[in-house]
Amino acid sequence: MKVAIEPNPVKPGTYRVVLHTGARTTFESFLAHAEGRSTVTRADIVAVLAEVVEWVEFQATQGREVDLGPMGRSRLGMKGQFEERPKEIEDKDVRLTIGWVLPRALKEDVAKAGVKLVRHRVSSLPKAPDITEARAVLANTQPAPELSRYVPGMPLCLTGERLDYDLAQPDEGVYLIAPGVPEIRITTAGRVTPTEILFTMPPDATGAYTLQVRRRHPKQTGPLMSGKLNTPLLPL
Repeated sequence: MKVAIEPNPVKPGTYRVVLHTGARTTFESFLAHAEGRSTVTRADIVAVLAEVVEWVEFQATQGREVDLGPMGRSRLGMKGQFEERPKEIEDKDVRLTIGWVLPRALKEDVAKAGVKLVRHRVSSLPKAPDITEARAVLANTQPAPELSRYVPGMPLCLTGERLDYDLAQPDEGVYLIAPGVPEIRITTAGRVTPTEILFTMPPDATGAYTLQVRRRHPKQTGPLMSGKLNTPLLPL
C-alpha cells in the first residue's frame, strides 16, 4: 500500500497520512471466491445480491434505513436548496442520498489486519478533476433532462469530484474549447465546491465545446491538472 505525508488542511502546521491504493478488486473476483468455497452456484449468488440491492432501494423510497448486520447498514440523507422557506417539498426539489456505514466489529478487524501491512512512502499524488455530468439549469430553476447540453446565457451545473479550483488563479477554472477559435475561460462562478460548479454560459456561445476544469493539486504549489467532460457540450 502506498502512503504519502501531506499538510493537514484541517489543522495547519500538522501533517496527515494519505493512502493511495490505486488497487481494486472486482465483483467477478468475489463470485469466483464464493463459488469456490461453497456449493452455492454463481447464479444463486447473483440472484441473492440482486434481491438485496432491490430491497435496499425499496426501503430507501419508504424512508427506512437498512441494517444488514455484519455487512453494515445504510444511512439516508436528502439534498435540496431553496431561496426561501418552502410551504411544501416536492420530489423534483430534492434528491435522496444513501451512504453505507460499516459495523464497528468489521472496522476493528480491518484495523488489526493493518498491523501486518507493508507501507511504501511515496510523494503526494496529483489529483485531476473528474467531471461526471453537465446539465443546463432552465429558466424555472429546474435541471434540463438532457445531459451535456447548454443554453447560451443560462446557468450550467457540473458535478463530479475534485472540481474546486482557486478563482484567484488566472490559469485555473472552467474552460470552453472549440476548434479554430481561442478557448473561453469562465471568469466568474456562482458556486465552486469539490463536487459541483455552477456558472453561466456566455450569451454568445454557439456550437460544440470541449469542457475542461483546471486546478492545482496540492493547491497553489502543485502541478496544473485538467479533467474534461467525456462528451461534447452541445446547445440545447
